[in-house]
Amino acid sequence: MRKVILIAVIIMGALASSAQVKSSNTATIKKVSIKDVKALIDTSTMPLIVNFWASWCGPCIREIPYFDSLIAASAKPVRFVLVSLDFPDSYPKQLSDFVKKKGYKGEVVYLNETKPEYYCPIIDKQWTSGAIPASIFVNNRKKYKQFYPTQLTREKLAIEFAKLF
Repeated sequence: MRKVILIAVIIMGALASSAQVKSSNTATIKKVSIKDVKALIDTSTMPLIVNFWASWCGPCIREIPYFDSLIAASAKPVRFVLVSLDFPDSYPKQLSDFVKKKGYKGEVVYLNETKPEYYCPIIDKQWTSGAIPASIFVNNRKKYKQFYPTQLTREKLAIEFAKLF
């Protein structure tokens, strides 16, 4: 148990020390590696939804409000992390401005990786195309993980959300 706690503390420290950029228009958007994201997925102690998206992706933009409204309407605690796959020249200003304009409620981080053939299989072996949006639902206490390499409908999202608890 001590080993697990120590690992969690080290991972959280690594995430906290990741490069951060403050925009005058929005909250801090952290720059993270895929290993940081994988560690978050593997060590989360509460239900977690991680959504991979980009500001230039139409299906992504249509899907995120479904997550925000479902989570806001729920009394159950869940952590929602939006992992931006935007191009490097969009970080931080354009990404920060976009997130503020859209009013996203999830925690937004920027993935500092450029090779989907490297980072996609780290998240899930079935994510071979790198297509977005993609989402993973995790409840480590229930040993539950479900990955979707596609946009989710409101209905499918509600079904998957219920499975987290």
